[in-house]
Amino acid sequence: MKLMVAFASPKRSRKIVRIAAAHAKAMDAELVLVRVIADPAKLGVIAELISTDAPKETAQNQIDMVVAELQDKGVNASGMLKIGPVAETLVNTASELGVDTVYVGSGPIKPRAFGITIQDPILHFLLDRCPINLYVARDQDGDPDSWTSVD
Repeated sequence: MKLMVAFASPKRSRKIVRIAAAHAKAMDAELVLVRVIADPAKLGVIAELISTDAPKETAQNQIDMVVAELQDKGVNASGMLKIGPVAETLVNTASELGVDTVYVGSGPIKPRAFGITIQDPILHFLLDRCPINLYVARDQDGDPDSWTSVD
């Protein structure tokens, strides 16, 4: 069995990583963290001209750090960095990897929001277009638990 986490950063993804890691460990499944960064060339001339490798290096370092922590906890974890349209790349990567479930975190519902995906276009895209099972966890209360709290 293979599980995939749509990874944003250690802080923003702590809850969904913790949940997915616990599931992966319980099911003896492989867990893949996937971070997608938008391609500066697709964002316009200015973005392309001022782009550096720093965001890619930071993202890869964050992935490596979380993967190492998970492996230390006994989780069969790996990670990868992709460049492209975020939601579409997540769907394509999940299909290419043959994962069984994609784990996605989302922020709390805004008090006056109409519908659950208005404020989260990536989640909206995944709900509409991902042919693979999705596990969505909302960070309702700023969950203070660390993503490393997998036993």
